[in-house]
Formats: sequence, structure tokens, C-alpha cells
Amino acid sequence: MKLRKTLVTAAAGLAISLGGGQAMAVDCNSGITTIGQWAAAGSCTQGDKIWTYTSSNLLNTVQVLFVGGGGAAPLVHAMQIVGFDGSDAAGAWNIKYSITVANPALFYISDMFAGADNPGGGSNLTKNVAGDPTFNPFLLTVVNGAENAASEKHGLTASALTVDESFSVNANSTLLSVSNTYQEKEVTKVPTPGTLALLGLGLVALGVSRRNRWFS
Repeated sequence: MKLRKTLVTAAAGLAISLGGGQAMAVDCNSGITTIGQWAAAGSCTQGDKIWTYTSSNLLNTVQVLFVGGGGAAPLVHAMQIVGFDGSDAAGAWNIKYSITVANPALFYISDMFAGADNPGGGSNLTKNVAGDPTFNPFLLTVVNGAENAASEKHGLTASALTVDESFSVNANSTLLSVSNTYQEKEVTKVPTPGTLALLGLGLVALGVSRRNRWFS
């Protein structure tokens, strides 16, 4: 009994030491609120998505907000950058990041939307996006805060997208925020030839069984 207790204690200590050596994934929605925190974490998770920071010339104190990632498909994942423009001078910024599907066998990124909150106009937002099997690369733009067909992309089948995003504002204009929104869909399961063959054999067997029952 004493030996068993010793083994249990040793196993618990080993589990604690192993757990302590592994970096816990940061939750985007609750653990990241600034560019500096995102850069320090490197990446964070939002539902089944992984957002990975690459580079930026934004101040570390600039706010970044992650929203979404829960509920039933289609799921929506969004990242918004706010509070970066606090003067009347013209400004320009750039940020690079990627968004990845943790389990591409279940979901894929189907739609992307760019947004800019720019009352009164005087701004420009561009997103160079790569990684989609069909539309690679593609460009999204939002001029003077007007979101339209040029700021959306549909029909994507991506498991990972990389984004090189640039935004600017004219002097004496106000750019309150820029946003990045992604919609995902469930992967449609297509029966394999082997599965169809087994289904066919099952139907034949069912037919023979019924025929024998009728003529017996």
C-alpha cells in the first residue's frame, strides 16, 4: 500500500512537471487585448482557428479585439484594430498575420470581409491575401470607409490564409478602426468509391433477403 502511494505521488509530480514545461495556448477572445500582447504570444486560438502574428509597425499599446469562434456553423471569426490614430496628422500602418484552421478535415474558410470605420472619408485600406487554392493571391480594398464588393471575397476553400494589410489616413481625417472578418463552413463529406461499393452490396443483400422471404 505504501509503495502504491509512492508511485501515485511520483506520477502526479511527473505530470505537473510535464504540464509546466508546455506552453498553454492563449485564448484570443479573453487573453489578447493589445498588439503587444499578440506579438508576445506569437499566436492565439479562437474556437478552431489560430491567429498568428507576423509583424507590424503599430505601437504595442494599440488595441486589438478578437470576437467570435463559437456556436454552430457557419462560424464567424473577427479581429479588429482600434485606437491607433490619435492625431490630426496623416498616418500609415502595416500589419502581417495569418489565420489557420486547426482541423481542416472538419472546417474551411469560405468568406472574408474587410472593414474600415472612417466617418467623413480620407482613408485607404488594402489587404493582400494568399493561401486560397483557387484565388491565390487576391486583394481586398476599402476606400474612404466604403465597404462593397471590392472589400469581400466569397467561394474560398482555404485552410490557412496569410494577410499583408496596409491602411492609411489623410491629415485631419479620422480612421477609428479596421476589421478582418472570416466565415467558415463545414467540410461536406463525399462518399468514397469503397463506401459506395459497400452500400451497393448491402442493398443487393437486402433485396435477396426480401426475395427469399417472399418465395419461401
